[in-house]
Order: sequence, then C-alpha cells, then structure tokens
Amino acid sequence: MPVSPKIVTIFGGSGFVGRYIARRLAKDGWRVRVAIRRPNEAMFVRTYGTVGQVEPILTNIRDEASTKAAIAGADAVVNCVGIGQQSGKQRFDAVQHQGAARIARLAAEAKVGQLVQISALGADPESDSDYARSKAEG
Repeated sequence: MPVSPKIVTIFGGSGFVGRYIARRLAKDGWRVRVAIRRPNEAMFVRTYGTVGQVEPILTNIRDEASTKAAIAGADAVVNCVGIGQQSGKQRFDAVQHQGAARIARLAAEAKVGQLVQISALGADPESDSDYARSKAEG
C-alpha cells in the first residue's frame, strides 16, 4: 500500500520567504497547506505541485479557530508570517509575537511532529524598533 504524503501547513506560505519553502516542500512530495488571510490572492501557489498537492487556505493567525483548523492533521508546521509595517488590526505584536505564540501552542496541543519558526535578521528584544522587538518576542 502506498504511503500517504506528509502534510505541512505553512503560515505565510505565499510571502517572500514562504513561497520558496512551499515550492521546495511540494517538490519533495509533501502535501502543502498555505495558510494565509487572502487565499484568492495566492492561487499561484497551486502551480508548485500536482493538482491538489498545494492549497491556499483561509487563516488568520489572530483567530484561534482558523489557526487551529489550519494545523489540524499536519505532520509539520512552518511559521514565516511577518509584516513590514503596521496597519489596522495588523500590529507587530499581534502578528509577530502573539500570532507566533498561538501557532506554537496550537501545534504543541495537536502534537505536530515538527515546528519551524522563522523570524528575521536583527530580531532583538532590546531594540528601539517595534518590528525588531516583535520578531524577537515571537
């Protein structure tokens, strides 16, 4: 009987770094869920694999239920979410600190085998920059 491909959920999988991770994992045979706020703007990720192998899914890491649903059944989780500027509800602390903590906690609760957290160069909890501080705290 063939072995089912492993499932990975990539938060921010259509972004600058995440799209390369999604493409590589699809090439390596993983089923890839690209967890993002606007899946309709990331349909290009579907071309990274065979039909149905890579799927964008609606997720907001500020929302417990959608984050939990995105993680459910995953063998691995990658978080590479980041915002370069704050706007509306997209605040550094809410996304890069609290969002990262939520993903880590829910992945642990779901007993996900692997969690990869990607932050940023220059992440520093003592920085004067809100961005650098939030990246260090996440």
